[in-house]
Formats: sequence, structure tokens, C-alpha cells
Amino acid sequence: VKVGETTYATFYAPKAVTVPENVEAFAVTAINEGYVTLTKIENTIPANTGVILKATEAGVYNFAVAEDVEDVENMLNGTVVATMVEGPAYVLGNVDGIGFYNAKLTDGRFLNNGYKAYLPASAVPNKTVAFYGFDWDGTTAIENVEVENEVKAIYDLTGRRVEAITA
Repeated sequence: VKVGETTYATFYAPKAVTVPENVEAFAVTAINEGYVTLTKIENTIPANTGVILKATEAGVYNFAVAEDVEDVENMLNGTVVATMVEGPAYVLGNVDGIGFYNAKLTDGRFLNNGYKAYLPASAVPNKTVAFYGFDWDGTTAIENVEVENEVKAIYDLTGRRVEAITA
């Protein structure tokens, strides 16, 4: 699979494949408020599963056929050969950031290249949204905040030092 300068690509294969070194694979597990939730697939991508690939750098990556594994929750579809797919749908792009954009339709269909995945509009709750960014599955937070306990000077808006904050 060729991964461009954005280091993102979609992928779809009819057989289970092993995720190569320096690549992560993600399934789309939910869609809400302009974002798709990406959930990491560990080691082996199940057969007939569309995924988003995130590589450490642009380049060509080889996927080895593996023993099939249990299916994962996923909203992406794909094709093995270049196919005109009935739209509407969303495809991976980088117009105003990496994410899923409306596929360009010709006579109600769009071209999906071989071994590529897409997000069918039937999976999307609000079809009027033109772009879906990425929401990484898992908790994000600020952890281990360290606070200095020494007393600091307090100043008012005019720059005068005050002893305490008053109402």
C-alpha cells in the first residue's frame, strides 16, 4: 500500500492481513457531531474490513496474508478492484485537514480505487455534514499537573500590586 505525505491512507482486502511495522490500522466505530471515532486494530486486519492506515512516514508498505481473525466493529466498506459505487459516500481526503469528505459523484456514483475503503452515507446520521474529522478512541486528559505552592504577587488591571483579591 502506498501511503502519501499525509501519512494516512485507506485500505481494504478480501483476506486477513498482518499490519506491517511502522503502520497502525483503525476501524471507524462511531460517528457523531462531525467526527468519526477511530479504534485501533491490533496486529491483524480481518478479511473484508476497510480501515484507515496511519504510517510513521510516507512510503510503500507490504501487508502479509494472515489467518483470519474475528470481525471488528466497523463502518467502512471497500472494493478490491476500481469500482463505480452508488453514492453518496465519504472518502479520505486532505482539503482542510485529514478526514472524510463527500465523494465526488458522477451520475450518482463515485470511483473507489482497488483495495481502498470508503464511508457509505448510509452509515452517517447527518448527511448534510460535508466533512468528518478524526476522534481517536480512548480517554484524553491532562495528567500529573504540578502546582507550585509558593505565594505569588497579585496585580490589578492597572498593574498595581495588591495584597489580596477583593470583590
